[in-house]
Amino acid sequence: MEILEKFCPICKNKNERSAGVCKYCGASLQEYPTSAAATTRNTNDLSGVPVRIGEVPLDTLIPAEGIAIYVPGTVSPVFLSSKKEFIIGRKLEVTGTETILDLSDMNGFDMGISRRHATIRQVESGYEVMDLASTNGTWLNDERLVPNKPYPLANKSQLRVGRLRFLVLYRLVSPNPAKK
Repeated sequence: MEILEKFCPICKNKNERSAGVCKYCGASLQEYPTSAAATTRNTNDLSGVPVRIGEVPLDTLIPAEGIAIYVPGTVSPVFLSSKKEFIIGRKLEVTGTETILDLSDMNGFDMGISRRHATIRQVESGYEVMDLASTNGTWLNDERLVPNKPYPLANKSQLRVGRLRFLVLYRLVSPNPAKK
């Protein structure tokens, strides 16, 4: 019997047979860790999760306005937004004009993503990120964020929510000229 697909040992999603990394979480499909079971409240074991997102031609991937979120092993963003603020989480009932990057389809629960995990907001100098007192934490360039405290989010930053890593890309928008 011929195997037509590979299942990720980390997020358990189905990938193409030729895939070297999971298109959902970026975990290596070449080597299976001895314990691939991830549980909520356990984000310290990062075996199988890539350390850094690989080099890509970044200039072609950044939107003209707004922000793009990429996961390892993808060439298309998992999220594009031109909104001033959005929530990262899963299966959140959206009220009003609130925008959410819903990670439910990326096995968000097993990856340790809270329903309202973090927020990214546009500020005058670019963007900032804030952990919303999530269960499994948010990391910016491998430094854990203190909950409810905004941190500057530089272009090309590595962001980790729970066990899921992202690459954040945006173009700096020049401030509006002073009104007379």
